[in-house]
Amino acid sequence: MTPAIVSNRSSVFAAVLLLFATVGAQEPPDVLAGSSVDRAAQWLAAVKAHEPGNPAKPAIEVSTWPGVEVEAAILGAKRYARSLAKTRPDDANDLLLRGATMHADIAQLIPQEMVRRSPKQQRMFVVEDGREQGTRFISIHWELGRSLLDDISPAPAANAGVLLWYRRVAMDLLRLRSLAEAVVHLPRGRRMFPSDAALLFASGILHERFASASLQAAAASVVAADRGATTVSPARAELERAERFFRETLAVQPDHLEARVRHGRVLGVLGRHEQAGEALQLVIEAGATGEWLYFTELFLGSQKEAVGNDLAARGHFERAAALYPHAQSPRLALSQLSRRAGDRGGAQREVRVLAELPEGERRREDPWWKYFDVR
Repeated sequence: MTPAIVSNRSSVFAAVLLLFATVGAQEPPDVLAGSSVDRAAQWLAAVKAHEPGNPAKPAIEVSTWPGVEVEAAILGAKRYARSLAKTRPDDANDLLLRGATMHADIAQLIPQEMVRRSPKQQRMFVVEDGREQGTRFISIHWELGRSLLDDISPAPAANAGVLLWYRRVAMDLLRLRSLAEAVVHLPRGRRMFPSDAALLFASGILHERFASASLQAAAASVVAADRGATTVSPARAELERAERFFRETLAVQPDHLEARVRHGRVLGVLGRHEQAGEALQLVIEAGATGEWLYFTELFLGSQKEAVGNDLAARGHFERAAALYPHAQSPRLALSQLSRRAGDRGGAQREVRVLAELPEGERRREDPWWKYFDVR
C-alpha cells in the first residue's frame, strides 16, 4: 500500500482541469466579422510576429476571434502552406510549426475560456482537492495546433519539430493539470510516434493520476450528481493502463529512472508486490538520489510490509525519513507498522515526532504531497 498522507492540498491556481462532460451547451452565435481571406492574412502576420512563449498583442488578438473565424483563417493558411510547399517545402513546414506554437501558447498562457467559441468545443469539469468546482470549455487552440501539424510534408511523423511540439505540449498539459485535453493529445501523439519514450511516459503519468483517490472521488461525485459522463475509468483500469505505458517506456528507454519508480509503485498498488520490489530495487542499484530515492524507499517499505516482512519495511521507511527529516509520510508508516506489531510505545514515539515537526506544510517538505505533479 502507499503510505498514508496527512494533507494533500492544492493551490487554487493549479485547479485540476480534468473531465469531459456530456452536458448541453448553447451553440455560439453565427458571427463572421470580415472575410476569411482577411483573417488568413491577419493570422499569417500574427504568426510571423509571434515570439514563442510570449503571447504579445498579435497572439492576444487571434485569441479573441470567434471560433468560426479562426478556423476559417487556419483553413486559408493551410491552403497557402500547401501551395508554398510545391516550391519551398521547408518554408511551408516552418510556417505550420510556428503557427502550432502560437496556438499552443494561446491555449497555455491566455486564461481558460468561459464562453463557448466553437460547436466543436467540449465542456470540462474543474476539480480541486477531489471536488468539482464548476465547468469551463476546453480551448480550441490545442486542436488548431494539431490540425496545422497534420499538414506537415512529406509526413508529420518524419519531422523532428512535430515530435518536439507533441512532447512539449504533453508535458505542459500535465504540468497545468489540463488532463481533459491530455486525453485527446496523447493518443494523437502516440499514433504518430508510437515508440517515443516521452509520450509513453506522459501517458503513464496521466493514467496514474486518473487512478488517484482525489480524481476517483471527483469522477464518482460527478456521476452520482448526474452531472454527466467522464473520461475517468475505475482505479484498477487506470492503474493497468499506467503500468502498461510505464513498461513500454522502459522497453524503449531502460535508464528512465522516474518511469521505473512510478512503474514500481503502480505494480505494488495492483498487488504485484514481488515485481514491484524488483523494479524498485533496480532504482536503488542505479544510484537514485533526492526525492526519487525517497519515493523508492517509501514504496519499497510498502511492498515489504504487504508481504509481511516488517523488519525490511521498517528499514526502508527509516531511510526515507532520514532523507527528508521533516516529512510526515515515513513517520506515519513507521507508527502504523509499530501499532500493527503491538508496539504501542513505538507507535506513540513516531506520533510525538510528528507533533514536533515544524508548523506549516511548506516547512515540512514531504515530496509525497507533490508526487502526482509534473514540474
